[in-house]
Amino acid sequence: MKLAFKNFSFGFSVKEVEITLKIATLEALCKDLNIEFWQIGEQVKKNDFDFRLELLWQGYITACKDRYEKPKYGKEKAVIWNEYLSKEALKEFTKKTNNLYGDISKMSGVKKKVKAK
Repeated sequence: MKLAFKNFSFGFSVKEVEITLKIATLEALCKDLNIEFWQIGEQVKKNDFDFRLELLWQGYITACKDRYEKPKYGKEKAVIWNEYLSKEALKEFTKKTNNLYGDISKMSGVKKKVKAK
């Protein structure tokens, strides 16, 4: 994703930053926000800004872990990324989020009904 970075002399620049969303990302997000996994929906409705900020940050950390690299940027950069998210980046991030939620719903599958005798 192309995310904003603040330059002290020129305003803002845009750099490519890899964001990976997995179930492990959501688990780390829940740990940071001190919520249970099932409370994610409530958290999104209650405080969308903080949730997206944490999801961007944890997605970046997950991508770094997948590449076995030390993170280059601190959490303060995630605040800038979240505040100045372009429409294209927001669209890409939403697509990744929807894919993750789709994968979660596929894993839960269809509940089987038990016939009473």
